[in-house]
Amino acid sequence: MIKKFIYSFFVFICINIIVLTYNVYKTFGKINIMKLDIITFLQCNFSIIPFRFIILSLIVSFVFYVVIHKFRSVYSYYRIIFIFFIVVLLLVTVRLFITYKIFSYISNGVQTSDFYEKYYVDAKNVNIISPKNKRNLILIFLESMEFSYANKDFFPDNLIPELINLSNNNISFKNFYNGYYQNNTQTAIVATMTGLPSKNLFIGIKDSNSIGTNLKSYLKNSSSIRQILRNKGYTTLFLQGSEKEFAGADVFLEMHGFKDSIFDSFYLKQTYNINNVPEWYVADKDVINVFKKKISQLKNKTPFFAVMVTADTHMWWNGVKNPQIPDISKNFSNDKVNIIRNSSILINDFVNWIRKQSFAKDTTIVLIGDHLRMDDGLFENYSKERYIYNCFINSVYDDKKLNKDRTFWQIDLFPTILQSIGFEIEGDKLGLGTSLFSDKKTLLESFGEKELKLQLAKRNKLYDNLWKDK
Repeated sequence: MIKKFIYSFFVFICINIIVLTYNVYKTFGKINIMKLDIITFLQCNFSIIPFRFIILSLIVSFVFYVVIHKFRSVYSYYRIIFIFFIVVLLLVTVRLFITYKIFSYISNGVQTSDFYEKYYVDAKNVNIISPKNKRNLILIFLESMEFSYANKDFFPDNLIPELINLSNNNISFKNFYNGYYQNNTQTAIVATMTGLPSKNLFIGIKDSNSIGTNLKSYLKNSSSIRQILRNKGYTTLFLQGSEKEFAGADVFLEMHGFKDSIFDSFYLKQTYNINNVPEWYVADKDVINVFKKKISQLKNKTPFFAVMVTADTHMWWNGVKNPQIPDISKNFSNDKVNIIRNSSILINDFVNWIRKQSFAKDTTIVLIGDHLRMDDGLFENYSKERYIYNCFINSVYDDKKLNKDRTFWQIDLFPTILQSIGFEIEGDKLGLGTSLFSDKKTLLESFGEKELKLQLAKRNKLYDNLWKDK
């Protein structure tokens, strides 16, 4: 009986592996697994095998068990059925490993390299000179915001005309891709702040909800934008409409200088009596209103560095639609386009509010999409070329003299943001990032995506030491 149960359970596993492979291929196309990273798999772990197939496989397995247990006439054939599933599973597994180059992925993970020793630039070891007249910096991470929303290859109408207008009339760089272990909100923020991927954040975790749960330190020995600006006399503010504990965000922010200036959904709901659902979330319109109040309080404490993170356009969540904006979903197959449209208007209105303030002329605004939208049905083809949104408003640089045709990741924003407010950086590099305002190539431009990811996938002593207590 036990043997028959094991055979039946194996049938269940086989069916789900086959379904998993099909759904991965259908969702991501025929691409190297290095393009996905563990983050994308974790973010999709509860949707990659549809629940109906799990139920179906349970039913099939149960029927298989009943048949081989009750009907002796077919009992002798169950081994043939079992062997059939074994063969199918082996074929699917081989196909999976070949298609996604899993052997290469595993082998790179156990290899070591001296890549960081060659290319990592510690901010403590280079000269960073602040301008005589220090500028305020407002940095806004826009959830899942990308230029694709204005691309007719994806949508019949431009969903973000206000944001496109801002990018056209200010500084915006082309070819902004999801970086290696930089492609969810937390890791994108960390990469932007430190010029580093968060590879070690995902060691030993069970699923996306357990990321950073037991984290005690987060890139403790690295340098960040906040630490550099604090040493230059900046006051700071960090405001987001989600829980600060998720993915170890609170640990990173507190460790890198935001300890007394972090305001999240819990604070917003308790202090301003905001009642949004779900519990972890506060709508962007409410976050922006509080951000305005906080910034207004900072204007007498210049220079300041203020960060806001939006959440309305997060996948699997429909946000809060503005009733004053017409419903445009009738022209699309997905009603989430309303939320994206609303986000563009909200951010544009906020930028216009900043421009009317007394401190506007001395303030640079940086709008950054944190990552490409993860697949939830809005984009029909995940593998099409898409680029993350970025815009530098009121920077110290002349738009006409810049080469904006760059290829880069979130790590390159670390030195780029500092130079956008007039800081001079020896060598134009910090962390693994290269300033886009310089004429130096980014690592992505120098190595290409495939080779750079292969190098970063290898173990490195210097990188590991950035996480350790010294």
